[in-house]
Amino acid sequence: MATINKAKIGSVNNLAPGSTTNYQWNNPPHATVLGYFAYADPPPGQGEHGSSQGSVEIVRVVHTLVKKNDGPNVERVNIHVKNTGSSATGFDLYQSWIT
Repeated sequence: MATINKAKIGSVNNLAPGSTTNYQWNNPPHATVLGYFAYADPPPGQGEHGSSQGSVEIVRVVHTLVKKNDGPNVERVNIHVKNTGSSATGFDLYQSWIT
């Protein structure tokens, strides 16, 4: 039976509204179907009953493979995450795959 695996591969503490950041994952598992998800992590709200909100989206995933004649190939995945909210927020980035 197949198993769904997940791993936290990165975090960002403070991403400005409208900004996009790039997270690079080196040497991902080759020829494996991977999924990525970013979970918003806004700072605590102000005051006793305060609240805060964070909103992020993955806008692009780019895979690069460098084939080298004199050594092992190099693979990397670049995950571009954008803050779509109106205030600064952090986020946690996860990768999932099926085995």
